[in-house]
Amino acid sequence: MGLRVDVTGVSSFLSRRGVGVLERLDPAAVDRPAGSPRGSTTVRPGSFRLGIDGRVLDDRYHGIGRVTEALLRCLTGRPDVDVVVFLRRDQCSRRFDVPALTAGLGHTTATFDSPLDSPLQWLRWPGAIRAAAVDSVLFPYNLGAAVWGRAQRHTIVHDCILESDPAFAPSALTRALYMAATSVVVRRDRVITPTAASAAAVQETYGVPADAVTVIPWGVETAFRGARARPEEDAGSATAARTLPAPGSYLLHVGARRPHKNVVTLVRALARLPEDLDLVLVGPVDRRTPDPVPEVAEELGVAGRVVHLPHVSEADLIALYRGAQAFVYPSLVEGFGLPLLEAMAAGAPVVASDIPVFREVSRGAAELVPVSDPGAWAEAVMGLRDPARRAQLVHAGHEVARTATWSRTTDALVAALRPSSVRA
Repeated sequence: MGLRVDVTGVSSFLSRRGVGVLERLDPAAVDRPAGSPRGSTTVRPGSFRLGIDGRVLDDRYHGIGRVTEALLRCLTGRPDVDVVVFLRRDQCSRRFDVPALTAGLGHTTATFDSPLDSPLQWLRWPGAIRAAAVDSVLFPYNLGAAVWGRAQRHTIVHDCILESDPAFAPSALTRALYMAATSVVVRRDRVITPTAASAAAVQETYGVPADAVTVIPWGVETAFRGARARPEEDAGSATAARTLPAPGSYLLHVGARRPHKNVVTLVRALARLPEDLDLVLVGPVDRRTPDPVPEVAEELGVAGRVVHLPHVSEADLIALYRGAQAFVYPSLVEGFGLPLLEAMAAGAPVVASDIPVFREVSRGAAELVPVSDPGAWAEAVMGLRDPARRAQLVHAGHEVARTATWSRTTDALVAALRPSSVRA
C-alpha cells in the first residue's frame, strides 16, 4: 500500500498550531535577530525598505535563482526602494556571483542561516525580519517563506508542478509535505505568480481567492537579445571550441531533466528526423526521479546524437540558442518557461507544447504542438526548413521578447510590494 497523507489535515494543524506557538513564544525570543544587517538602515524619503530572501542564489535552484538574480540587478540604484538581501553565512555558488549581486550592487545584507527546507525557519524569520527593519519582504521560493512577522510578506509561487501529478515528485511524502507547507504559506502571505495559468493553478489547488494573487510576468536578460549570430561568428566561440554540434545542426532543450519536462518525447521525435540533426540537452539530471532518456535513446539508435551538457556558462548558453535549428520545449506543465523567452530573444525559432502557460507566454510566436506526439514534433521541426516560416517565427519571437524586460517586471513588483503606508 502506498503512503497517503492527509494534506488538508496537516496544513490545518501547521496553520493553527505553528502560528499559535509563535504567538505564545516570549517576544524577546521571537525577535532575537538571526543576524544584524550589514549596511545603512536609513530609509530615503518616499522609499521603503525591502527584504529579499537571497538563499535561492544557489546552484540547486535554477529558474528561481535566475529570476532573483535579475530582480536584484534591476533594483540596484532605484531611489524608491532600499534592499536588504538575506543570505546564509556559508553561501556560495558556481552559477551566481553572490558578492557582486549584494554588496557589489550596493544592497545591504543580513544573515539568515536556516536551510530553505527547514520548518524551524518559521520560528526564526520574525526575529530576522524585525532586526533588518524592513517594511516588506519578498520570498522568491514559497518553501522558504515566513508565515509570521511584522513586515508585509509576499511569496512567489512559480508553479504547481508537483501538485499536478504525483509522478512529478521525488516521493509521495515529499509531495505531501510540500503541499502542506505551501497551503499554509499561500493563506498567510500575499501571492505573486508569473502567469495567469499559474495563478489559476494556485487558486484551484489551494482554494486561494483570485484577488489574493498578483500576476507579474518575468522578463529576459538583455544579454540574450540582439540579431541572430552568423554561423561563422558562432564557429569561433567558446561553445564551438568544445566540439559541440555546428550551428544549425542541432535542436536545443534547456532545463533540469525532470519528469514534467517530457524530454523523452524529443528523443522519440529525433528518431524520426534526418541524421544531420542532433539533440543538445542543457541542464543537470535530477537523480531523485527516473530518467528514461538514455534507455529510450539506446533503443531507438539515436544515443550518439544526444549531447548532454549539465552546466554551461551564460555566454555559451547564448551561443547555443543562437546556433540552434530550433529551441524545443515539450513540457507537460510549467509555471512560466523562462528558456522559451530567452530563445526568442536570442533569435531561435521555438517549438513548444500546446499547453496554457506556453500559449500565454509565447503570444503566438511559437509553433505549438501536442505534448506527447513525436510525429507532430518531428513534423514541426521539419517545417522550420522552410525559410519563410522560420523567418516568421524568429521575427515574432523577437517582438515578444522585446517587450518582456526585467525593468517592466521590477516596476510592477515594486508597486505590488510597496506598503500602503509608504507613498510613491
